[in-house]
Amino acid sequence: MQDYYNTKYKELTYSERQCIERWHNKDNFSNRRIANLLNKAPQTINNEIKLGLVQLKTKTKYLAKLAQERHEANKQQCGRRSKLTAELNQSIMDGVRDKQSLEVILQGFLGAVCLKTLYNWVEKGFLDVKYHELIYPHYKKAKKLRKTNPKRPYGLSIEERPEEINNRSVFGHWEIDTVILTKTKNACLLTLTERVTRLEIIRLIPDKSALSVNTALCELQKDFYFKSITSDNGREFAKLSEAVACPVYYCHAYASFERGTNENHNRMIRRFLPKGTTKTTSDEVARIETWMNHYPRKMFKYQTPLQMLQGG
Repeated sequence: MQDYYNTKYKELTYSERQCIERWHNKDNFSNRRIANLLNKAPQTINNEIKLGLVQLKTKTKYLAKLAQERHEANKQQCGRRSKLTAELNQSIMDGVRDKQSLEVILQGFLGAVCLKTLYNWVEKGFLDVKYHELIYPHYKKAKKLRKTNPKRPYGLSIEERPEEINNRSVFGHWEIDTVILTKTKNACLLTLTERVTRLEIIRLIPDKSALSVNTALCELQKDFYFKSITSDNGREFAKLSEAVACPVYYCHAYASFERGTNENHNRMIRRFLPKGTTKTTSDEVARIETWMNHYPRKMFKYQTPLQMLQGG
């Protein structure tokens, strides 16, 4: 019974090819003897010698260097041809520059490749896009969730919120938050997200105070319909009931996930206005709002919030 075996990925190395060159050219060993010395199949040695054989004036010789070069050239031809093209590379790069996720970019060429392939191309450096340029490239360990009743309850608890709001069956229920730009006291963003359509409202307000928030809400009620608002327990939201006629529900302390829709939209805003942004304008904020309301969402089969608002 044969006492040799070939294991997958156990290819001949360059040092083994040098041994074959010496034993075949100088010592005139048979292919079977060389196979026994290297613990390889005789047919492997036969194929290898053919690979590195060169015709000289009077005889033929096996050259390890030539065999190694031919082997490496053959390896380059192995496997399926890549589907990556210059046009595809450019489309992905343009999408990332437009602050789009790979899932949304993929909708432009469905069927050509899958999402996992795109991530593999990025990780292996096949694209002009680097991993750190992607949206949310790093993932933190999930924190242990906890619910704590607020020390200063400002109004209705989220536990009193009707089921029609919880199951997102009715339009007009909003989540609210503020997004600070710098730690110093200056202008910040007031954000509201509609729970059914994910429609986003962003307004630049002078400061993070209850007066500024209420003033902005009074203006917004002229153009938007509010059936309820869900808020956290920040002091800037302490007097929301004075600005709006609808019910206001307050989340538990340390439970931002209870208004996770708005939190996710705030992350989208950070694509354009990262922490530490010192200056922004109302026009720039309006452009971000328009971009978000035209951004395709996977949960809506890649329809936009505006399309959902108009009934698909």
